[in-house]
Amino acid sequence: MQKKSGMRAFSLLALSLLPMSTGATAATIPDLMKTFPSMTQETAELTVTMPSFTMALAIVISSFMVKRWGTKKLVLTGTALTAVGALASMLAPNVLILLAARAVMGAGIGLFNALCISLIDLLYTGQQRERLLGFQNTFQGLGAAGGALIVGLILMNTSWKMAFSFYLISIPIFLLYLMFVPEVRYDATNFKETTFVNEKVTTTSKIRFGYYWIVLFIVMVFYMTVNVKIPSYILNNHFGPLAVGSSAVVMMSVGTIIGGLIYGIFYEIAKKYTLLLAIVIEAVSVFTISAADSSIACFVGAIGVGFSFGLFIPFIFSKGLSFVPKKYGNDASTILMIATNSANFLCPYVGKLINVGGTDQSLFMVSGIIASVVAMIELIKLLSGHRMAALRQEI
Repeated sequence: MQKKSGMRAFSLLALSLLPMSTGATAATIPDLMKTFPSMTQETAELTVTMPSFTMALAIVISSFMVKRWGTKKLVLTGTALTAVGALASMLAPNVLILLAARAVMGAGIGLFNALCISLIDLLYTGQQRERLLGFQNTFQGLGAAGGALIVGLILMNTSWKMAFSFYLISIPIFLLYLMFVPEVRYDATNFKETTFVNEKVTTTSKIRFGYYWIVLFIVMVFYMTVNVKIPSYILNNHFGPLAVGSSAVVMMSVGTIIGGLIYGIFYEIAKKYTLLLAIVIEAVSVFTISAADSSIACFVGAIGVGFSFGLFIPFIFSKGLSFVPKKYGNDASTILMIATNSANFLCPYVGKLINVGGTDQSLFMVSGIIASVVAMIELIKLLSGHRMAALRQEI
């Protein structure tokens, strides 16, 4: 029974290997443009970003589909579509079919993306729930870092088309989920009636949920800013070649893996101060990058930003989901996912808006300042919460 329970948890976590790996094929762009000389740089980059677009659409659609289909059909359909998209990408004879195949792959991942977190919230409680939410982030980091490394090794030894074979990992994920994860439905018949005694979401809960949504959007923008800008930042400042800049992105994933692995322990010690500490770590790390005079300093900052990501993602999702009945857990996860996907998409525009100095260094500096302001707001919220609790005790 314990072994089966362990396999169920592993099968759920394995789903998280795919959502952050969609950009792993960015290294195929130079070879892609050699194969199709008439293709523009923008179209080549679209083959990398296309899955993120259809993934965002599918995340929203899945929140409606899950109530009709149930979670198992949705996950199995999503992983199957991912495999079909991977195979079609490997066999694509032209760019149009490649774009269509990548769109299918992104849609497949989007169907189960929100369930990666909401199923953990639904099936587990207490410390085990917090630990698995941390591991979920670790698996995301493993997918991003492992995907980039595997694609790099494939490109060193064979055709760029074979780089998409990485996504065939969706086939064993499909089989694991089929064998070890039961059907779970987001309706009242699947839970005790006591779960829904206070089913209505109060205005206070909505405000608290909205606060974490905004914080998630802001810290995700800064995470993506570092993710997108640090390779060129290292190159333009002569800290190293582009390969060194790409390694900094891998270091961010390593930081995420470490943060996710220790999140359960970190949360047990820091408790409600976890988010505050995560934002402070992100701010300090971004400041470190802005003041860097070598690639080593950039690596340290990148690891710190990734580490903070490994802490604030599980904390915010855990907190956000705690404000709604479990019946609406997938809807809440979807809304929070919209924050992360919106941050990914709007990152370049937000960066341009706040970058008063016009350089990558000034962008990192301003990002650090704004992150520090968010940390101050979180500290004030915590202190005011202490004060209110003290007043209630006095009364």
